[in-house]
Amino acid sequence: MTDFDAIVVGAGPAGSTAARELAAGGARVLVVDRAEFPRYKACGGGIPLRTERMLPFPIDSVVEDSVRFLDVAWRGSMRFVRDSGTPFAHMVMRDRFDALLLEHAQKAGAEFRPGTTIRNANENGAVTVEAADGFTATAGLVVCADGAHSPVGKMLGMGYDIAECGAWEVEVRGAERQQGYEARALIELGFRPWGYAWLFPKASVLSIGIVLPREQASRMKGVVRRYIRRLGLEGHEVDIARGHKIRFRRGNERIVSSRALLAGDAAGLADEFTEEGISYAVHSGRLAARNGLRALGGGDIRQYQRDIDAEVMPELRAARVIGYMFYGMLSRNPRPWMFASARLPFLWRAFFAVQRGDSTYARELQQMPGLWRVAERMMGPA
Repeated sequence: MTDFDAIVVGAGPAGSTAARELAAGGARVLVVDRAEFPRYKACGGGIPLRTERMLPFPIDSVVEDSVRFLDVAWRGSMRFVRDSGTPFAHMVMRDRFDALLLEHAQKAGAEFRPGTTIRNANENGAVTVEAADGFTATAGLVVCADGAHSPVGKMLGMGYDIAECGAWEVEVRGAERQQGYEARALIELGFRPWGYAWLFPKASVLSIGIVLPREQASRMKGVVRRYIRRLGLEGHEVDIARGHKIRFRRGNERIVSSRALLAGDAAGLADEFTEEGISYAVHSGRLAARNGLRALGGGDIRQYQRDIDAEVMPELRAARVIGYMFYGMLSRNPRPWMFASARLPFLWRAFFAVQRGDSTYARELQQMPGLWRVAERMMGPA
């Protein structure tokens, strides 16, 4: 049995960020992940520039493209393009991006044990985790950053009853540069009650996928095939095809116990407008480290949930309101809504400002208090 101050389960953006800052603060940290790194991660790989602002090191080495054009269509028609003037998001492959974050965690002093699947975890004064290969470790703190399924979080009694949806993604090889997709993200609307398809350009592949409500998960593969055909990319090699789950924390779902907490996707920290979660994962990793160091010094780890509620949840609530209004109006009146969206530049200026980190969803929505109240009444309870 090995003793640590903190064990971080999952070496994605939330886990590696928490591990780096915990180790930098003097804690003895172990990071475990069931995969060998680098590993493929199903994800569109769009990183809002606001994410980069939260990291104390550059990510240029893993950026495959930087996007400034948003190319929007409704089922292949009513297309319009908005130019943000400067990039609002970077495109990355998650294997390289996550490996970079993990590298910096290790440089800060965190130990890493890949290929480690946790089969049992329990709290009894400290937290003990037991791996499938017999490895056992204890710590005063466990950060569960083990993805949207969060098996370790559930072992410790957290992460239940969080809303979710589904996504399906393929990597299409051999068409990226000649098709003129550089610096351009494609968004395809027209799904009911909500959802969108995307095309994100990378250096050697195009990431193409769909996000839909959970009950429509069986449709996703067919929708992506038809989208690829509509783009004229049928026949190009599909490198990888994989689905994944996205979760949305909406209220007071428990994400902390006496010695453990959930971060990133495990805590349901993705927004319901773009379904983006990486920026919130990094933010939660920082909060996990800050509160973890305080707890290791005798503080109350439950402050972590209060910090998430104060710093992250207002943004997720605002994004939910915006998403509800955007997709709802689009579903009821697609043609006038697309016409208005194409001709009201302030909508997209606000969106680009949020992605760059110059504003927030909550701040933008506060400028329209009537819209917020109407949307919340229409949505009802979370």
